[in-house]
Amino acid sequence: MKTTTLAAIVVLAISFASCKKNRSCTCTYSNAGSSDTETQITTYNNVTKKSALATCSSGTTYDQSNPAKVQTRICTLK
Repeated sequence: MKTTTLAAIVVLAISFASCKKNRSCTCTYSNAGSSDTETQITTYNNVTKKSALATCSSGTTYDQSNPAKVQTRICTLK
């Protein structure tokens, strides 16, 4: 009984451990009112999935030199 309980605890602990590995974030940028797109790939080394997701996020950005220029950024983590 003790062996079974101990084995279950070990398996459970391993399943909760964060796995650090290299992950890549692929972002596609598109300008509002234009069909032009640009793809950028960023590699994060030795990070957890949660940490990489926090950095690799989609959203809307504005050009500082031209605030009317709106860019949409769609990112996926692999």
